[in-house]
Amino acid sequence: MGITFLTFCNVSLFYGLNDYLAARGVPSMWRGVLLGLEPCTALVLRPLVSPFLTVRNSVTVAAGSLLLLMGALCSYSLAGSIGTLALVRIVHGAGFVLLASALTMLLVASLPPGRTGQGFGVFAIAGLLPYAVLPPAVERLLPLVGDETRVYALFAPALLLALPALPYLRRRILRPGNDGAAALRRPTPAEIRADLRAPGVGPLLLANGLVFTATTVVFFFMKDLLESLGALNAGLFFSVSTAATIGVRVLFGKLLDRMDRFAMLLVMLLALSAVIALFSLAGDAGALLALAGAYGTCLGFALPQLNAAMVDVSPAHLRGFNTNLMLFTMDGGYVFGPLLAGGLLAAGATTAHLFVWAAVCPLLGAVLARTARPAATGDAGTGRES
Repeated sequence: MGITFLTFCNVSLFYGLNDYLAARGVPSMWRGVLLGLEPCTALVLRPLVSPFLTVRNSVTVAAGSLLLLMGALCSYSLAGSIGTLALVRIVHGAGFVLLASALTMLLVASLPPGRTGQGFGVFAIAGLLPYAVLPPAVERLLPLVGDETRVYALFAPALLLALPALPYLRRRILRPGNDGAAALRRPTPAEIRADLRAPGVGPLLLANGLVFTATTVVFFFMKDLLESLGALNAGLFFSVSTAATIGVRVLFGKLLDRMDRFAMLLVMLLALSAVIALFSLAGDAGALLALAGAYGTCLGFALPQLNAAMVDVSPAHLRGFNTNLMLFTMDGGYVFGPLLAGGLLAAGATTAHLFVWAAVCPLLGAVLARTARPAATGDAGTGRES
C-alpha cells in the first residue's frame, strides 16, 4: 500500500500541468497532446511488458521503475521546448506503467483466496489518498518554489522511501509455502482470445475506459473552471471529492459485496454522468463543493464495482490478466480524455462545455455495464463470489 501511494502521487501531482503549460504559452491542442503523452506511453507499453512480468521479477522491475520516475520528475524543470517536454512525458509514462504493472502482479499474488474484491477495495484507498493529500500541498508550495516543475523535482526524493520496502516484499511473497503465487503462469494466446470473446469482459473494459476518459477531463480541467469562476482552489475541490470516495470505501465496503453489483453499477454511473454535467452549471463555491462530494461518492461506489464485476465474469485463472486489462483501458481513458478536451477547446468550446461532453462517457459506460450482467442467477453479479 505504501508503494502504491507513492506510485499514484506521480499522477495526482500533475493536476495543474494544463495551467502550467498554458502559462508558458503552449497552444491548447499541444497541451492536450502533452497531457496525454504520459498515459499514452502506458497504453502502448502495458500490453508489451505484461507478458514478461512474473511475480519473481516484479520486485526488480519495481526498483528500476522507481529510479526512472525520479529522473523524469527532476527533468520537467529542464525541459525548455515542446519536444523536450514530450520526451520527459514519455519517460515518465514508461516508469509509471512499469511500476504499476509490477505492483499489480504483486497484489494478485498477495491477496488471500476468496477475498479478491475486498483486497482491491483496500488497495484502491492507497491509490486515492494522493488525490486528497497532494493538490492542497502543492497549492501551498507553489508560492514558495515558483512553479509546478520545481514541485515535481522536490517530490522525486520521496520515491526513495519505497526502495527499502522491496526486499521485504520479495521475502514475504516468495516465502516458503507461497510457491503457488510465485509460479503463476502467463495466459496462452488462445486463452487470451477466448477471454476477450467471453460475455461481459469486453463491455466492462470499454465501460472502464469511458469512465476514466471522463474523470481525466475533470482532473486536468477542473482547476481552469474553478479559477474562471473565482470560486475556490482546486486543492480543496479534490480533497472533498477524494475524502468522499475514501469514506465510501471505508464505511460501506461490505455493502459493495452485499447488494446487486450490476444494479448498483448502473445507478452510480448514471449519477456520475449527471454530476459531471452539473459542473458546467455550478456558479458558486457551495454548489461546487456539494458536487465535489457527490462526484467522489459516485466514484467510490462505481470504480470498485467495475473491478469486482470483472472478477465476477472472469475465469479464475484469468483474473490477474483481466485486472491488467482494466488498467490498460484506464490508460486509454487518460490518453483520450486530454486529447478530446484539447480538440474541443481548439474548436472553440469553453471549459464548462468540456464537462457536458465528458458526461456522455459514463452514460455510455452505464449502458455497456448493463449488458455485461451474467445471464446465470445466483452468486454471479451479487459480489458473494469475491
